[in-house]
Amino acid sequence: MAAQSIRKKPVPDPRLRFDPDAINLIQLPREFYRQDTVPVARALIGTWFARRYGNHWYGARIVETEAYLGSSDAAAHSWRGRRTPRVEPMYMDGGHVYVFLVYGVHHCANVVTRTAGIAEAVLLRAAEAPGETPASLMSGPGKLCAALGITVEFSGTDLLSDEDLRLYKSPGYMPDIGVSKRIGVDYAGEAADWPLRFFDLNSPAIRQSGSDRRNTNLGNSYG
Repeated sequence: MAAQSIRKKPVPDPRLRFDPDAINLIQLPREFYRQDTVPVARALIGTWFARRYGNHWYGARIVETEAYLGSSDAAAHSWRGRRTPRVEPMYMDGGHVYVFLVYGVHHCANVVTRTAGIAEAVLLRAAEAPGETPASLMSGPGKLCAALGITVEFSGTDLLSDEDLRLYKSPGYMPDIGVSKRIGVDYAGEAADWPLRFFDLNSPAIRQSGSDRRNTNLGNSYG
């Protein structure tokens, strides 16, 4: 137990160091995260996901997200009200972070939405790093977490507290957003075809699929 308590969290990639104040970023309020999950997933495109390590911030601009709609969504970890210790952060108030591990190797970070007790979230699928970093550095959810040094130890973190994870908005930034069905959820029945993946059409970090389309009207087709 003592060894676990002093274990250091992974170090973020030094190329991701930046100053949120220098580029006029502002922190998103709680009310933003408590909105319906689909518009939050779309609005997160262009925001900055940041981690504090030491006395500095490290982060990148989010360019791809996916919405997961809770108990009615067969692709969500909380489908049919599933509630386990791992999934518990999804039931927290909007603005918390849910991190899970895939195949025991890749960590994936999600932003919890809605109010406490409604287990919905947005997966952060890809980000674009500042400066001259390779486009592939954060071009998938596992790569995103690896570059920022984010692990399951961050699951349950409140983005609006004084902890080490935050999401920032860049005022006036309006990305051109594409929409498609989610990736890797073929097992989810009709939910596999719901258009709940959002991405920056102009980002080199995005792997576009044949079903990608511009400015889709989602209507009520997602649930």
